[in-house]
Amino acid sequence: MQHSRNRDLDGVRGIAILLVVAAHSGLPVRWGGLSGVTLFFVLSGYLITSLLIREWDRWGSISLWRFWGRRALRLLPALAALLALVPLLLWATGDDRLSTYPTAATASLFYVGNWVRIAGTDLGVLNHLWSLSVEEQFYVVWPAVFIGLMTWLRSHALAVVLGLAALATFYSVWTQGSAIRLDISTETNAFALLLGVALAFAHAAVSGRGWDLPAVSPLVPFVVMVAVSAFPGHGLEIDHPLFRPLGAVYAVIGVWLVHAAVSGHSRVVGSRVMVFFGTISYALYLWHQTFINSLLLGEHTTPRNLILIAAAVLVSWLSWVLVERPVGRLRGRLHLDQPSRRQERFVQERPAHVR
Repeated sequence: MQHSRNRDLDGVRGIAILLVVAAHSGLPVRWGGLSGVTLFFVLSGYLITSLLIREWDRWGSISLWRFWGRRALRLLPALAALLALVPLLLWATGDDRLSTYPTAATASLFYVGNWVRIAGTDLGVLNHLWSLSVEEQFYVVWPAVFIGLMTWLRSHALAVVLGLAALATFYSVWTQGSAIRLDISTETNAFALLLGVALAFAHAAVSGRGWDLPAVSPLVPFVVMVAVSAFPGHGLEIDHPLFRPLGAVYAVIGVWLVHAAVSGHSRVVGSRVMVFFGTISYALYLWHQTFINSLLLGEHTTPRNLILIAAAVLVSWLSWVLVERPVGRLRGRLHLDQPSRRQERFVQERPAHVR
């Protein structure tokens, strides 16, 4: 079974960001924001857990500082560039939200934007960064939980994470509360991340037994995800009660799509276009909604939003070329991919026949 970064997984990132962008632009993909973000969560849970499992199996432990260092190096540079440039955008457009921007930027930089919004503080053009806060909180907490799980409950790890995912999904669908808490709180979105975690453990269990699952084309779940995301809406008052149940549906389709992308191949999902958008997906998520929610080009209309999205694509590509990729090369210089001394000792002390 494949696991390394491949074109189809980049294509999954691509469809996730395109669904989000299409929904925010005003195109008839009513549920694209929900389905795209949910797919990102499933993919993140899967990828991060797969990397942790691989590190544990190879080195016998997890180097938390190296893990967090790699995450910081991947996420912070593009975010810092956004936070540094947005005040210029607000000033140039005469946006009075410039006065409250320091609060919004601080909340976003420390990945607590979702909770700050739930507490009643609007983050202006950075409101959409709530989902990054949820993911980063997961990156902080999950590795430590993973270490405990692998230390004391490894033989039952798959059952435990499946149980957690089921409980989290049930909670997300049936819990009550304010609309904003249901939409953007960490606990109501944890189920999608945990379903990705469960998929990673399931793949590891299958691989550990030497089984080969049949290849599944990602094209079918890809088409299903797009089709269900385009289901007509009937206004926020009617649609909002469907957010949590539909989120669970999108997460299940997301698990299907991620599994298919790992085990199979599709020329559509792994196409150059999808891979391109997958490559710039992080920066595009940062920038597209910032532009749309700004005062650029006047009133919000679909043509206006599409023009700003085109500009965001260009800025995102520049972010990848000038910021993200060059900074990513520092991983080698900072030895973030190297084992810790404890991990090196583990390998040295391991019997030769199990190395």
